[in-house]
Amino acid sequence: MENLLSQVPSMPILLLAVLVLLVILIFIMIMQSVRISRLRKSMNRLLTGTSGTNLEEGMHRLLDQVGEVKKLQSDQQFTINRLAQRMAGQCSNVAVIRYNAFGERGSDLSFSVALVDDAQNGVVITSIFGREESRVYAKPVQAGDSEYALSEEELAAIRKAMNPQIGA
Repeated sequence: MENLLSQVPSMPILLLAVLVLLVILIFIMIMQSVRISRLRKSMNRLLTGTSGTNLEEGMHRLLDQVGEVKKLQSDQQFTINRLAQRMAGQCSNVAVIRYNAFGERGSDLSFSVALVDDAQNGVVITSIFGREESRVYAKPVQAGDSEYALSEEELAAIRKAMNPQIGA
């Protein structure tokens, strides 16, 4: 038995080791308490808004607003599509070709004006100016052609209206 007692460290050393372990555990517990306190403050700030509402209510409000924005965007897209269809049907392509209808005897006072939409439907108006009289003709245009005979100048005006980069 004496052998066994001689191998066991003395009581004060054991007591000192337990005391050091206890101090370390208390220090760790205080650090954890500080971390939990900081986390609690952070969570309270996150869950409480400026007006006193909590995070869940704020998220529901934001989701409702997102739904309203999506509906508004859908309505605006419908309006844009409708306006694009209407614009395609407008005679917004315009070109003027001026020319001398009588060769050497006149000036460039005759002209052809083409007013067509994107599908090349519209009208071509031609004015032939002469010393004694002037004549004006209007011819309907469907798909870039007319049921009436078109002159070279009228065809050039239609081509120019559809492709503004092309010169007369």
